[in-house]
Amino acid sequence: MSVAVVYNPTHVYHNMKGSPESPERISDIYKYLKSTMGAQLSFIEVREPVSMDEVLNVHTPQYLEFLERMSMRGPTYLGDSTYLNNYSYMAALIAAEASIVAADNVLDAEHDYSYALIRPPGHHASSDMYGGYCLLNNAAIVAKHVMERGLRKIAIIDWDAHAANGTMKIFYSSSEVLLISLHRDPSDFYPHEGFIHQIGRGSGTGFTVNIPMPKGAGDPEYKLVFDDIIDPIIRDFNPDFIIGENGFDAHSADANIGLKLSERGYVNILKKIKSYGKLFTMIQEGGYNKKNRYRDRKNTNFKFGRGLKKEKAEKIILPKDTVRGKYSQMQGKDFGFVDVE
Repeated sequence: MSVAVVYNPTHVYHNMKGSPESPERISDIYKYLKSTMGAQLSFIEVREPVSMDEVLNVHTPQYLEFLERMSMRGPTYLGDSTYLNNYSYMAALIAAEASIVAADNVLDAEHDYSYALIRPPGHHASSDMYGGYCLLNNAAIVAKHVMERGLRKIAIIDWDAHAANGTMKIFYSSSEVLLISLHRDPSDFYPHEGFIHQIGRGSGTGFTVNIPMPKGAGDPEYKLVFDDIIDPIIRDFNPDFIIGENGFDAHSADANIGLKLSERGYVNILKKIKSYGKLFTMIQEGGYNKKNRYRDRKNTNFKFGRGLKKEKAEKIILPKDTVRGKYSQMQGKDFGFVDVE
């Protein structure tokens, strides 16, 4: 088994004094992986920006012009904790390119799996709005890229502590991209979206699956959710490619979040996704607590060392239920859907 770690080293120039979304949260993990797993992983550094055609598949021209203009003005907070400096827009373009390179490494069979260890993160960014440190939606850009390469059904599984609300909005009317987001109950938690009744619109109804996790949820609860809810949905949808959005903020050490995943819990998530037998790449999202930086490095090491090791392939049996039907059963009744706009 081979795994590629794709990294955008110039992300360090995207920074703002006092912000938790700092270069060290990614650069420390990269250094740790190279020092402890250098012989087991392939490391690829990306320094070139993504093509505008790729970005325009997801984001509006007006929004991109806004980001470029605001970045040129110099250090500023846009709002919603999101900042820009003179290099931020370029950093976001390179992060998107690194995410595509990670996906292409799997598509081209150069590696079995890949990990885009990048920043700035992306899952709160919608087609025309920033949010929660996110400027461009890396997972959405990768999904569109993979589809342009001929794969038609993409699944995005996000286990960051915060809902993938930007990704949700981008694909809310799509039946080709299935989004599953596990996150802290948004009733009193950022981004205050990602409720169970938000299941898509039009032809996309049933292809957005929000799974709010109660405060205190840990390894047993996540296992139950994967076994009883996510497994049958994924196997019914039968995606050609899976994009994982990883957030270290669901770890038990992050007391401000309130979720209780352990290193073993993260490993089990990767093992479960690997058992689906699909092409798979993982993109880094959140995890901002300085006190957890060592834990994040150790957690990443543990995940790659244990979660993606070769095991006997599991037989996959597709259930007879449809994706929509299975999700309606999970909810217990037909909620219909509520627009996110």
